[in-house]
Amino acid sequence: MDNALATVAVGLAGLATCGVVGAIAASRVRRGRPYLANGLFVALDGPVDPAATAARAGFAGVEVGVRIDPDTTTPTLRLTCAMPPGEPAPTFDQAVLTPLATRVAGNPLGRVHARRAEPFLLMVRAEPEPDPETGATRAEGREYETLDRLLRPHAPILTQFLGGRVVPGAITVVLTGAHWSRADLLGAYERYAFLEGRFSDLEPGGLPVGVAPFVTESLATRLGFDAQEEWPEFPAEARHILRSLVRAAHADGRRVRFADVPDGPRPVRNAFWREMRAAEVDVIASRHRGALARFLRKPVQRTYKHRAAPVRYASAPEVNSR
Repeated sequence: MDNALATVAVGLAGLATCGVVGAIAASRVRRGRPYLANGLFVALDGPVDPAATAARAGFAGVEVGVRIDPDTTTPTLRLTCAMPPGEPAPTFDQAVLTPLATRVAGNPLGRVHARRAEPFLLMVRAEPEPDPETGATRAEGREYETLDRLLRPHAPILTQFLGGRVVPGAITVVLTGAHWSRADLLGAYERYAFLEGRFSDLEPGGLPVGVAPFVTESLATRLGFDAQEEWPEFPAEARHILRSLVRAAHADGRRVRFADVPDGPRPVRNAFWREMRAAEVDVIASRHRGALARFLRKPVQRTYKHRAAPVRYASAPEVNSR
């Protein structure tokens, strides 16, 4: 009898322990992962809930791809993520804007991430709209006017450009890629999106900061990286070029994100990430959500200048006065 009672007691204690562990795990899931201030999850191929996935993982932003849905009476945008045959991709409003608005509404500070004042970065890449008659892609489609119509109901939580002044919000929408028309944004008195410019915009005559607060460039191309080579460590010249680009952009009041960073092999990818982090690149983006998150959670390893060991001199022998 005593043995049976002991067995029951041990079983109840085990259940209680499992309950505590489960409660802690559930609490961590509700709180989300640690905040990744420089991390951008590139979700052009999925998942179907890119905004919620990025926010739960702690990323400071997400990049999504959109295309015009030609089968609707009122033009709308759908994600470019891969879907099963015959199943339409979720709409941009359904999969991105609504989940982000829900998180903002549930946060007492009115932000996507709790206790974080900086806006959540939402980068949108447009896939060119095919011409219904020829099938060729149009040079300029209806993506921007459709996006603008979808953004306006969420204006209170978006960073706005109003009469030459930028009003920060909980979410900053930045249009990336070559398909967006610069003229649409340059001529607008009030808008809820910005452009990702190029480093040439730092020169006189380029896009102003109020239109293009971000600049980007193909990093591998600029550094002369050959995919057949392996760079576990950056050459000195490449490191100098990278840091010079970042300093020039920051001096002009812009933030920096580099494109075409090698996806692999892992030592090469990590070498690029390490150098970008050391150069204070504002946003590090990748499709490899887990790998990037693990990298950004590691503490920054700061390098210190070499200091020569102190030289100790022996004291001079005492002179015998005798």
